[in-house]
Amino acid sequence: MDRPETTNQDERSLDVLVVDDDQDAVEELVEYLSKANLRCRPAADGWAALQVLADGYRPQVVVTDLRMPELSGMEFAERLSQLGEGERPEIIFVSGNAGFDDAVQAIRLGARDMLTKPIDGPRLVRAVKSAQHARQMRLRAKDAPPPAAPAGKAKAAEDGGPIARKRAALSELKTMRRLRSQYFPAELFSDPCWEMLLDLYDAALVGAEVTVTSLGAASGVPQTTALRRMETLQAHHLIVRTEDKADKRRTIIKLSDAGMHAVENFFETYLGRRT
Repeated sequence: MDRPETTNQDERSLDVLVVDDDQDAVEELVEYLSKANLRCRPAADGWAALQVLADGYRPQVVVTDLRMPELSGMEFAERLSQLGEGERPEIIFVSGNAGFDDAVQAIRLGARDMLTKPIDGPRLVRAVKSAQHARQMRLRAKDAPPPAAPAGKAKAAEDGGPIARKRAALSELKTMRRLRSQYFPAELFSDPCWEMLLDLYDAALVGAEVTVTSLGAASGVPQTTALRRMETLQAHHLIVRTEDKADKRRTIIKLSDAGMHAVENFFETYLGRRT
């Protein structure tokens, strides 16, 4: 049987570009990710990583060490921020001695996560899959037409309006989530139900679809745990599942009317307290 033809673009599509000046660290990270069936390419430092991009490789996620000679992880991330919206990968930093200022700067550069060395393999894989999901959501939001606003709210939409304010508030909450994980044990905040509701609300605001699989991967917990939490949310009538008519292997998940109403009320109260 003939193999399907692949294009150069397909061959240069990567799940993860791994950047670290420590060869042993690179090999360890690539091993973790490859075992999870993620396509990886290593780079020995920031300059080598830029050359990989110049050669036409397009990773969805970059996992980079924070401390590297000549071109640091932060400097490399600044170069990545200059790429176009469709080409810019999500960034995950790894470091053995990151401080609070590092975490703040990383978030300002749009980093999706910051992991502490020695790296826990399953957590790394979950972080990468969560970053892939976030990138898909970002690209869908970029390509999706803006939702039609009622006539009475047209002016509010032109000025940014309530949707823009709510998405800004969502961004703040997600930033706090990433900062929180750097300074508190993860098990203190291990239940993903709230994060799932936020992700589904964000998708609803931009008209994006979320599958059960992608929501579970983005939750940061094992898939079996994520599925149990989805069942809990469904039992409380906060989410609904529907079969994807175009692909019956996929199940779409979204907020129910009651769930949307509850999250909307939360953000109305949250935004009202800030003004």
